[in-house]
Amino acid sequence: EAWLNTKIADARVPLSTARARVEDTAIIDAIQKVQMHYARADVSFTSVFTTDLEIAKGPVTARQIAALYMYENELYAVQGNGRIVREALENSARYFDTCAAPCGSGPRANPQVFGFNYDVAQGVTYEIDVTRPAGERIRNLRFRGEPLDDARPLRIAVNNYRAGGSGGYGMFRDTRLLWRSYEDIRDLMIRYYGEGHELPSAADRNWRIAAGSP
Repeated sequence: EAWLNTKIADARVPLSTARARVEDTAIIDAIQKVQMHYARADVSFTSVFTTDLEIAKGPVTARQIAALYMYENELYAVQGNGRIVREALENSARYFDTCAAPCGSGPRANPQVFGFNYDVAQGVTYEIDVTRPAGERIRNLRFRGEPLDDARPLRIAVNNYRAGGSGGYGMFRDTRLLWRSYEDIRDLMIRYYGEGHELPSAADRNWRIAAGSP
């Protein structure tokens, strides 16, 4: 209990997962930064495990970091390519029901897809067009400012659950394992931010939900 209450970092602004499945957020970018760092990845995928976590401005404890990444997953780096990234994002985008533009109050969740199987990516920019049918929703997928070619080799950070193909992410199953952490991702997060790295205070807006707009 004492260790869980240990201060790990400081949040310069309040952080929330409330909208993390419909817009890029600083709190999910906090996971991506750690995965990109330790896996030395070009692209990183992480789930949005919960939409009810709030971290107030000020001291952040080990308990709060653990609540953000609640599962005992290891971090993997796998050898992939642009096609795998695109297919993974299309699988993730199944989380949303198809709607007619302009989608009224916003995208609706597909009750057939568990929230923990909805992943967002870092290292690429992209849009999810929820007016398109599942499998055809990822638009303007770019890597380092250029359209991402399917054949472009990429070092991809995923957890061991995703690397095994679970949640519909079979595109990762046959990739070559380049590195593994042998530590839980949440422990890597506690170490990373405990070493003085700053928690993000604003999202970098590398992805967004689109509703048929240009």
